[in-house]
Amino acid sequence: MLSLSAAPLSFSGAPVLRPTRMGPSPTMAVEDLVGGINDPIFGGTPEGKVWDPLGLGADEASLYRRRCVEIKHGRVCMVAFLGMTLFQPTHQLLSPSLGLHFDDIPGGIAAIDSVPAAGWLQIIALVGVHELTIAKQDYTKEPGEIPTFLGFKSEDPEVFRNKQLKELKNGRLAMIAVLGELMAQKVSGMGTYEQLGLIVKDGAALAGVELPF
Repeated sequence: MLSLSAAPLSFSGAPVLRPTRMGPSPTMAVEDLVGGINDPIFGGTPEGKVWDPLGLGADEASLYRRRCVEIKHGRVCMVAFLGMTLFQPTHQLLSPSLGLHFDDIPGGIAAIDSVPAAGWLQIIALVGVHELTIAKQDYTKEPGEIPTFLGFKSEDPEVFRNKQLKELKNGRLAMIAVLGELMAQKVSGMGTYEQLGLIVKDGAALAGVELPF
């Protein structure tokens, strides 16, 4: 839960986005979306019909921003899910004035009430700096394309579209996974590893296997 954010199934053939400007805001049509009408699973059909029951794609002035936000949320959730499942806190001192250690903070949704106010201020400040610097969207470029020294953007347009689509779908999956895990923690009162441990023990008991732990 304390992990902060930023970042695969692929399809190809989505058209390259060409954001245009109408006044101060870029516009984009549904047909320009990576994973749009050429993707029979997420978004469209070979006939060019788009599944959009809420009509969110009708407002071309807002569609570009909505795609940027979707990508950003997906990146946050991919990193958050890794933090929730792979990393365990140590006994290092977190707040000397409060005598608080990292392992005093529970994982997942329970951390919301346990993080001190000063901790939340630091988190919000870090997110703000990140949003105004390296994660700031350039509205003349592809949604989600931000300055990076990691060299993720391929010079080959086809490879770049494939990477975009992989990130988009992995981000969507991560958003669902994080929401599901947070709700499971809220209902069960157990963290990720406690839930996994209980599943393993129950499965072993049903199979008649004695575990060494």
